[in-house]
Amino acid sequence: MIWDFVIPGIPLSVNSKDAKKKQRWIEHVRSCATGKLPEDGFPLSGDVSVSVTYFHSGGTDVDIDNILKRIIDGMYPEVMDDDAQIQDVSASRREMVGASFRNPPPIILPYLVSADPFVYVTVYAAMPQEELPWIGKMKR
Repeated sequence: MIWDFVIPGIPLSVNSKDAKKKQRWIEHVRSCATGKLPEDGFPLSGDVSVSVTYFHSGGTDVDIDNILKRIIDGMYPEVMDDDAQIQDVSASRREMVGASFRNPPPIILPYLVSADPFVYVTVYAAMPQEELPWIGKMKR
């Protein structure tokens, strides 16, 4: 893992029509992403993979695919040079109520205790294409 951060709150859908809400959410993401960002090594310039997990306490109507764009928009230019660097994205939505967590990342512990909704984002170096088990190297 290269970097991880937490975004408190309910993520804004890409389908939101309110331009001010969109910009506020992107700025909130950017603030969370860069709050404790090390000075060295950022913005990232190589290929990356991004994992997004939305934790909620039940009764959500947030479509996981619709939250990715605004979160990714909030990560550049401070975390990465350009969103075109993203080679892989994974996204999930998880309910906290009644869940049992084994070895959660320390950064999310206070949020799990509060049970308030939040998004956990991790950024990894992308696996080179030739190392992907389902692609492999092209033979010439």
